[in-house]
Amino acid sequence: MEEQGKQGIKLLFAYQNRTCAIRVLNPKESIKYTIDKLKEETRNYPDKLWNLTELDEGGQRIKYFLGRKAENGKEEILKEKNAAGEEQSLFDYNVQEGDLLTIIKRTVAG
Repeated sequence: MEEQGKQGIKLLFAYQNRTCAIRVLNPKESIKYTIDKLKEETRNYPDKLWNLTELDEGGQRIKYFLGRKAENGKEEILKEKNAAGEEQSLFDYNVQEGDLLTIIKRTVAG
């Protein structure tokens, strides 16, 4: 018989003093894809999650990154591509079920 388990991994995402548990269906998808899906979820459930807007109050574009505390205690940004230009995923960063990731907001000038 086929096992009907839940797909993906459940992670904690922290942003603006709120931490939410969200299931990432495929941790092998690119970081960019994961952030895009996260933004889509926040549009669908803004009351339960956060408001990840595309523009700030001044009309500047906003880009979001995922970060986590490294073993040395410093914040590490999970880069979308490695030095060779290859797309990176949560799987590449060894993100595990229950890990806490931080959503980092940066305004893109110009």
